[in-house]
Amino acid sequence: MDKIEALEIIKEKWDDREISLGEKIDSISEAYYSAGLDLGTTAAFIKATPAELDALLELSEFDEDIIEKISKANPPKTTWSVLASASEDEIIQALKALEDDKDSSQSKSLHYTKSEFVYQKMVEVSGPTVEQKLANLSGDDLKYLHKKGSDYSALTEWQSKFLKSIAAQKKRGKALSDKQSAQLIKIIQAMVDKGAITRNSIDGDQEICDRVLDALGK
Repeated sequence: MDKIEALEIIKEKWDDREISLGEKIDSISEAYYSAGLDLGTTAAFIKATPAELDALLELSEFDEDIIEKISKANPPKTTWSVLASASEDEIIQALKALEDDKDSSQSKSLHYTKSEFVYQKMVEVSGPTVEQKLANLSGDDLKYLHKKGSDYSALTEWQSKFLKSIAAQKKRGKALSDKQSAQLIKIIQAMVDKGAITRNSIDGDQEICDRVLDALGK
């Protein structure tokens, strides 16, 4: 199959509203990989975003029975990338929740986007992420970690300012952004590596150290 033919097939299948999602996944992924296409060009040709196409291609990597379940539920495009990064158990739970939500007289997802709704259902299976666990640290917790990191010389100047800033932010009742949460994980991991946060801490702070290490899965 040459690239032009593959692009035409992919565009036809992408635009076809009559075929099932499972058939769309199988047909598009087969044409894409057979012709050795690239994501950007293909997405532009079919007038889709690279993220949408990439998510659909990732769904093709699941076993046929999972693809069949996804096809039957026919989740919206906005959920594809979330589903593609999930385990099979998480997918089954999320798809069931979507089906139940469709049948409900009062949709549970009214206050969420579909992708947020699916993600919440997946978390119920897998448990909260490291980011979510550390997000439960209070402003006082973060203030203490800032002090301890400084005492142990475990923080760079930028990390010290960052921790102090988000501690104040949390004390004002404001949640951390995804970017801030990612930075917090790196900083706390650095503190662990430098011995500032340990099990059986001798600094009288075993409870908070244990909570942090539990969140990191250590």
